[in-house]
Parts: sequence; structure tokens; C-alpha cells
Amino acid sequence: MTDITHIIQTFQENYMVSFFMLMGTLLVLLAANAILGKRIKKLESMKMQDERSVKAPALPMLRFIKRIAIPLLFLASLSVFLNSVSFAEGIQRVVQIIFAVIMTIIIVRSVNKALELSFSKYFEKEYANREHEKNLKPLLSFVKLLLWVIGFLILISNLGFNITTALAGLGVGGIAVAIAAQGILGDLFSYFVIFFDHPFALGDFIVFGDKSGIVERIGIKSSRIRVLSGEVLIISNSDLTSSRIHNYKQMQRRRVISSISVPFHTPEEKLKRIPQLIKDILASIQVVEGVVCDRSHFQSIGSSAFIFETVYYIPAPEYVAFMNVQQEFNLRLVKTFREEGIEFAYPTQRILSPDQMT
Repeated sequence: MTDITHIIQTFQENYMVSFFMLMGTLLVLLAANAILGKRIKKLESMKMQDERSVKAPALPMLRFIKRIAIPLLFLASLSVFLNSVSFAEGIQRVVQIIFAVIMTIIIVRSVNKALELSFSKYFEKEYANREHEKNLKPLLSFVKLLLWVIGFLILISNLGFNITTALAGLGVGGIAVAIAAQGILGDLFSYFVIFFDHPFALGDFIVFGDKSGIVERIGIKSSRIRVLSGEVLIISNSDLTSSRIHNYKQMQRRRVISSISVPFHTPEEKLKRIPQLIKDILASIQVVEGVVCDRSHFQSIGSSAFIFETVYYIPAPEYVAFMNVQQEFNLRLVKTFREEGIEFAYPTQRILSPDQMT
């Protein structure tokens, strides 16, 4: 009983000031963390309503202070407290282990938060949309996991464990795993190609091989494409990047080639008028504004008809817009040709008698 009383008295005399300073610092940091949390939520709600109402550096700075600066300040204050007191040898070892664990968690967590904030800020400035940020999440998860593994190895090394043998075993095992998982690693590297090279993004309409659809998700190993028939096609990233991809989302305008055939008995005067009639029809299209006719010519004389070729541009990448223009063009063309007395050619066969063949 006397020894316990002596320990308590010694703690009160030597460590009470340091202990209360640590508790005071902790309370201040907790209060600051709560205030910053409320302020960040308010700024985020304001930004969702109007981005111009929030100053550019305000929100990232508050996030940095809350998620990184405050935990590091707590770690520094805890380190100062432990350096100012001394414990018995057995207790000192336990305290060192606990402090090493806390320090590792706080440092790795702070690095992860700094990385997350930096990447988010970079993509916000560079692309000004959330699609690439969604693509970033799998990569961030992979990097965060790698940092936790590195932090754990450093922790057990600082605690006195020999990790050289373990690292050598991991190296040999890693080579074996890499050989066995070549397909998975190939998909991972293909994900990096998609992420940094941007051949397509979420929401893009792409055509690859004999498939076409809208990109719904880009994962570390595979991507999901909503094909035209409605189902979701799950394809590995390596297969996707190794094929030729047509990205129609990035197409600014669509080039259309149209061929029209008229029969051989069409008079020459009407043949001369057909290119101008087609140009007038394209100029009058209203379903999509800005349709431009590049050219319209009497291209060739076919085996059973005269062939006219027309090239025009639609200032919209959507397939529906293309079909709407095609529909209006065809309807106006049929109406105009009927008014002008021009027929469309159709496959015919002419049977000659022996007398006509000689």
C-alpha cells in the first residue's frame, strides 16, 4: 500500500503538469476539429449551390488542416509528453510500442489524405468534371493499400523484428505470383493506360471489334460497357486496350456519304438539276441546325442506273441526331423527286430475244 501511494505521489509531483498540458492540447485539438468539420460541411453545401460563392483555396485549406495538420499536432504533443516523463523499464517498452503504433497510423493516414486531396485538386483544375475522379478511386485505393503495407513493415522493423527474411520470401513469392497472374497484371497496366492516356471516359459511346455501347464503369481489372441491346458487357482492360476503339463521344461532327440512283431514261436536264436539288434539301433541314453539304456530284454510270454521290456533315455526334437528319433528308428527297418527275432506280432485268442479240 505504501508503494502504491509513493507511485501516485511521484506521478503527481513529476508528471501532473505534463499530463494536464497533454489533456489541454487534446481538448483544444478536438474542439478545433469539430469547428472545422462544421465549417467544411457549410462550405461544401454552399459550393453545391453556387461554386463561385466559395473562394478557391478556402475549402482545400480547411480540409488539409482538419485531416492532416490536427492529427500531426496531436502526434507532436504526445511525443513531447512522452519525452518529458520516464517510466519503469517494462512500462517504458509498452509505451514505446503503443506510441509507435499510433505514430504509424497517424502518419500513413495523413499521407493518404494528402495524396487524396492533391489528386482531387489536380483533377478539379485539369478536367473540371467528376468523371475522371471516379476513375481515380480504384487507383487511389491501390496506392493507399500499398502505403499501409509499407507502414506496417516499417512499424514491425522499428519494434525490433527482422523483416529481411520476410522481404526475401516476399520477393521470391512475388515473382511466382507475378508469373501466375500475368493476366491480372496485364489488366492492371491496361487500367493505367486508360487512366493516363484517356482513350475514353465514363459516358462515352465507343465501338470496339463487333461491339458498341456506353462506358459505365472503369475498374482496375475490367470495364463495363452498356451495349445497344441493353445488357452489360464486362470486358478485361487488356482486351479493350488491345483492340481498335472508335470513340464517338469525342467526335465533333459526323460525315455522311449518301448515294442515290436514278434510271437510265432520266432526261439530261433533270440529271443536271439533281445535285442542286439535293443541296437545297440539305440547306432546309430543321431537325438539327447547321447541317452542311460538302459536295453533290453525278458520280458514275452503274450497271443499271446513274449514280449520284453526296457528302454532308452533321454538327452532332449522337447517333439519334444522325438518324433524325437522315429521315428528314429522305422524306424531303422523295417529295422533291416526285414533284420534279424524277424516279428512283430499282434493280431490273431486260430479256432480249435472239433477233435483238444479233
